Amino acid sequence: MHDPGDTVKEYSDCRIEVAKGDFDLPQLYDDMRTMDMLECIGLGHHPRIALKESYERSERAWTILTDDYRMVGSFGVCASEDPKVGIPWLLGTHRMHLIKKTFIKHSKEWIERMMGDYDVLTNVVMTDNKLSVRWLVWLGAIFEECSIDGYKQFKIYK
Repeated sequence: MHDPGDTVKEYSDCRIEVAKGDFDLPQLYDDMRTMDMLECIGLGHHPRIALKESYERSERAWTILTDDYRMVGSFGVCASEDPKVGIPWLLGTHRMHLIKKTFIKHSKEWIERMMGDYDVLTNVVMTDNKLSVRWLVWLGAIFEECSIDGYKQFKIYK
């Protein structure tokens, strides 16, 4: 669940607010980055359904908007079977590059917010998604092989 103070965080080029799944979904899906779509498809999910399920299953989810309220992306964290492990996700539009500096500068603080009471955040990333892999390395993620061809599991520890 979101904290009461989890409403809006404003930056010079964007704002992050609590996601409104049904409202945000069509805007994000209509302009989703190709690599994000391919990543969903590679996991056997239609991107629209993967996005809908991400919103529905999230304990906390946020939407990133440009300063003129255009969709940039959404991210959140879902519970796993292990109460000490969270499953983070991030799906973006082709506008992600517009907020690149802000995204990099503040992403570690948002990882900390997603971490909450979890000891570790883990998910998989497509190895061809070089930009995401590079960002995860910068965040301090540890990578492991996984049973899905073309993907690696990452873990970010508290």
